[in-house]
Amino acid sequence: MNRSIVFFLILIVLALVAAGLYMNVPEVQTAVAKYTEEDFKEENIYSDMESLSKRLDKEILDGSDSFTVYLKDMDVEAINQINESLDGIFGSGESYTVSGNIGKTYEKVTITIRHSDNYYALQAYLNDMPVPAANPKAQQLYETVRYILDTQITTDMTDYEKELALHDYLTTHCVYSEDTMQPPESDIYRAYGALVNRDAVCNGYAEALQLLFACVGIESEFVVGTADGVDHAWNLVKIDGKWYHLDATWDDPLPDQGAKALHAYFNVTDEIMEENHTWNKEDYPPAYSMDANFYKVQGSYYNNFETYSKETYDAMVNQGNSRCEAVVEGYTGNKRDMQFLFDGNYRYNSVNWQTFQAGSYCVLVLEAQ
Repeated sequence: MNRSIVFFLILIVLALVAAGLYMNVPEVQTAVAKYTEEDFKEENIYSDMESLSKRLDKEILDGSDSFTVYLKDMDVEAINQINESLDGIFGSGESYTVSGNIGKTYEKVTITIRHSDNYYALQAYLNDMPVPAANPKAQQLYETVRYILDTQITTDMTDYEKELALHDYLTTHCVYSEDTMQPPESDIYRAYGALVNRDAVCNGYAEALQLLFACVGIESEFVVGTADGVDHAWNLVKIDGKWYHLDATWDDPLPDQGAKALHAYFNVTDEIMEENHTWNKEDYPPAYSMDANFYKVQGSYYNNFETYSKETYDAMVNQGNSRCEAVVEGYTGNKRDMQFLFDGNYRYNSVNWQTFQAGSYCVLVLEAQ
């Protein structure tokens, strides 16, 4: 056997060894990829759907049209479920393309993004970014959002005051939809339905507040779960470093209250929500504080009915406030208890009485005529 043939055989063996190392040794594949792949960086390598979904969420808000990642020990087909981990308020993953692989360890994938009307409204408000001409609904949503914020929000407001103003605007201007059997693409499930059409279900209420909060710089999360066993959505809001549940849908009960804002579920704890709501707690920040609860802030949170009745009598009879919202912890009485309003006065002829109960957290709403 001449030398050229031996040399050629040696090259073949070395090539086969190198190929085997490249295909089967992750350390070799990583070393090669660092020199051959421009995007191959630690922050672009993913092994679980939760982390990849968070990356998609960030890319959506950053305005990206697409981004490239490397999947390690992860089935590429799992990307078909990537939108299930998103709230989809500002956009979603539209499609993905496998554009290569690195040995048997990494698959190179490019994910494209579809932005929502909410995204364009948010960017138009925050950054004066023009809304695409082909998207008139986004333009209308933006104009509505600007009107709401221009009329309801001032620069000297605290985050709590902004949250309250936007909650009260939504609950007094949107009506819970009577036609709840519409298809998933219907406006009743979107911020557009709640803010422009003023007709929505829980998803639309919660999405509308997410959009408005993002515009004014309030950190919040969109929560999905159930309420009284029915699929439901609401918000978690961060005020002064603490998280609170905010359920605007349940603060707009049927029949519609018109211009009367209710605050039974304005900044409450996990414990209160657990009485009639369920959600995957591990997916969301915990809410333990009552510091920014509406009734605590307003000074209308009572530990006993006696103190409540005295102060409510003063407010409604002596001061002439015909409506009173308050919490009376552990209250389990009935409408006859409200007769204290007619003790020695003839200001009112009748009183309407409502309670909203979540364990010992009991909201009483009195309205006298």
